[in-house]
Amino acid sequence: MNRQRGVGIVLIALGAIFLLGRFVDLGAALWPLFVMAPGIALLAWAFLGGREASGLAVPGSIVTMVGLILFVQNVTGRFDTWAYAWGLIVASVGVGTWLYGSLALRDKEMEDGARILMIGLALFAGFGVFFEFVIGLGGRPGPLGSWVVPLLLIAAGVALLYRRKPS
Repeated sequence: MNRQRGVGIVLIALGAIFLLGRFVDLGAALWPLFVMAPGIALLAWAFLGGREASGLAVPGSIVTMVGLILFVQNVTGRFDTWAYAWGLIVASVGVGTWLYGSLALRDKEMEDGARILMIGLALFAGFGVFFEFVIGLGGRPGPLGSWVVPLLLIAAGVALLYRRKPS
C-alpha cells in the first residue's frame, strides 16, 4: 500500500507539471523541475517505503538540492554561483543522512548528518562571501576585493622586502 501511495503522489505531481506546461513555457522557465522530480520521488519513497527504503533519503536529497540550485540559478540567471553552490550539495548529503537516521532509527547517522549539514552550510557561506565580496563574481567586487585585498597584498610585499633574515 505504501508503494502505491508513493507512485500515486509522483504521478499526480508529474501530471500537474505537464498540465502547467500547457499554460507556461516550462522548457524555458521551469526545466529544473525535471531534475527535482526524481529527487522528490526518491524522498517520497524513502518516507513511505519503511525502514528498508530509508536509504533513498540520501540520493533523494542530493538530486532535489541540485534541482533547487538549478531553479534558483535559472530564475536569477546566475549560473556562475556554481563556484560556491556545491557547498549546498554537501549540505544536502547531511540532510539525507539525517533523514536516513531518523527513518531508520539510527542515532549515529542523525548526528553525522547534522555535522555534515553544518559543514556544507559553512562551505557555502564561506566560499559565497569570498567569491561574491572578495573576487566579485557577480560583476562588482565589494570593498574587500577592490581595496582591502590589494592593500593587504602590498603590505605583505613590503613586509617581505624589509624583513630581516635570521642570523
